[in-house]
Amino acid sequence: MQIIPMSPTIHTIAAADRLFGNVQAAEAPDSTEASLKTGTFLDALTGLWDQAYEAQAQKSEDMMNIMLGDTDNLEEIQMNIAKAEISTELLVNIKNAVVDAYNEIMRMSI
Repeated sequence: MQIIPMSPTIHTIAAADRLFGNVQAAEAPDSTEASLKTGTFLDALTGLWDQAYEAQAQKSEDMMNIMLGDTDNLEEIQMNIAKAEISTELLVNIKNAVVDAYNEIMRMSI
């Protein structure tokens, strides 16, 4: 059995990097090395965490505005609540997948 060493960094998909704003525009787009430095898996998870946190903060602010009667736009508040719930659910599902993958790796015999 041959063991192939893993790369020290895991590179994300370019579309996910654009979504989270991790594209490094200062580097030359023609170089192969620059195309590999688009971000790491940790950057993608951090971006997801930040988006979920911001959505929850917006949801809390909207809920406070509803209780105080300081809002007229219920549609936007409903969208913000749905965004917060979906982003939190996505973050929990990704966390569960990462924990399952870690446990599977720990069960492997060497």
